[in-house]
Amino acid sequence: MTKIKQLALWILIFVFTCASFTSAKAEQTFAANSNIRVLIEVNDYKLSKYEPKKGVYLGAYVYQDTLINGDMKKFNEITGKKHASFFIYVGYGSPFPQKWIDQLKEVGAAAHIAFEPNNGLDQVKDDQYLRNFARKLKESGIPVFLRFASEMNGDWTAYSGNPKKYIEKWRLVHDVMEEEAPNVMMVWTVFTFPQSNILSYYPGDDYVDWVGVNIYNVVYHNNNINLKADHEDPLELLDYVYDTFSERKPIQISEFGATHYTITDGKYYVDFAIEKITRMYNGLKTKYPRVKSIFYFDVNNLVNAPQGRRINNYAITDDERILKTYSNLISDPYFLSDVGPNLEGTVNNEFMVVKDGILVLNGKTFISSSVLKKYMKAKVFWDSQNNRLTLLKGSNTTTFDIKSYKVIVNGKKGAFILNGSSYFPLTEVAPQIGYKVKWDGKEKLIKVSLSS
Repeated sequence: MTKIKQLALWILIFVFTCASFTSAKAEQTFAANSNIRVLIEVNDYKLSKYEPKKGVYLGAYVYQDTLINGDMKKFNEITGKKHASFFIYVGYGSPFPQKWIDQLKEVGAAAHIAFEPNNGLDQVKDDQYLRNFARKLKESGIPVFLRFASEMNGDWTAYSGNPKKYIEKWRLVHDVMEEEAPNVMMVWTVFTFPQSNILSYYPGDDYVDWVGVNIYNVVYHNNNINLKADHEDPLELLDYVYDTFSERKPIQISEFGATHYTITDGKYYVDFAIEKITRMYNGLKTKYPRVKSIFYFDVNNLVNAPQGRRINNYAITDDERILKTYSNLISDPYFLSDVGPNLEGTVNNEFMVVKDGILVLNGKTFISSSVLKKYMKAKVFWDSQNNRLTLLKGSNTTTFDIKSYKVIVNGKKGAFILNGSSYFPLTEVAPQIGYKVKWDGKEKLIKVSLSS
């Protein structure tokens, strides 16, 4: 090999090594800042069935609250606010809960029914039972969240383990409801974990109106004193479902509870419950705008749960401090007291969480051309001759010189290209195409909203 060829080879190796190092360094820098959340406002989202333009439908499960005898009116009174919806569990094949529906109508609430095939999926058929159930839901004359076969991702349910059959039965129920009960919203709800099998059970966007998740904050998992869980953030438990589905479906927290007493160690945890409830309800207003309904699980499981699950007390009605905290949180008008009207198909502005195409380098946020195109509807043009990138949105045009990643990291202005994608400084590009940027250091939240 000649000296010239050897020199050329060493140059290629050096360039490749530097490029690889730069890419790895960028990815490491981003990984260190991945807890920063970015929300970008879009103006072309179409609302789902009964989805509110803004705010969260306020709901609860009080059916087994023995302190108020399951009285929904009483619950509204002691919490100081009318709730938009209440829920009940109905085993598939059980009689229609007409008495409960009548009580709901008396308090002006929408229905939320956890419709559970506890004897397995084979019992779910397009038959007289299902058709009559659907017709009675229509006759109720109120909006209905129908949460069919929830928590299917957990092996504790009788309908877990066969995603293909699950999807088949879900679609069957959906089709019957669509034909018989247009006031029904099909809510597909998973448990917080396991997450690895969640997508395999998803019936498809055409068969789901809302996506839900059940979240519980406990001090210990599975009644095991060695499995501490008091560190878990309820909002982080929401992240997987929210980040995966919120761009195309409204999110429902179908069940949420925070324990204030556990038999695992026989101790009270009132401050723990207050902290978690506060974190959840405040966080929805700031970081999770696509959550459009939440139901608190107001039950003392020490008394009302089946044997083997009498571990935690989630009831807010038997502790004055927790009740006061909850009442103060839900007094915010962001929490809605009525479901409806049905604005399905209406175009609405929404803030979408953006996870991919975001880099945070030395405290400065960069967004990729793909994010600009998808969420901000900007066009990107590359002038290879002058080594520039031009952004165009409407009548707004702005140009950036392409710099090396190393120069940008050291504080120079400009755009850069990394792994085939171009990145732009968010705070510099946003105002040029009609957006404003707000940073919330406490929540580590970047909110990018339309200027007009």
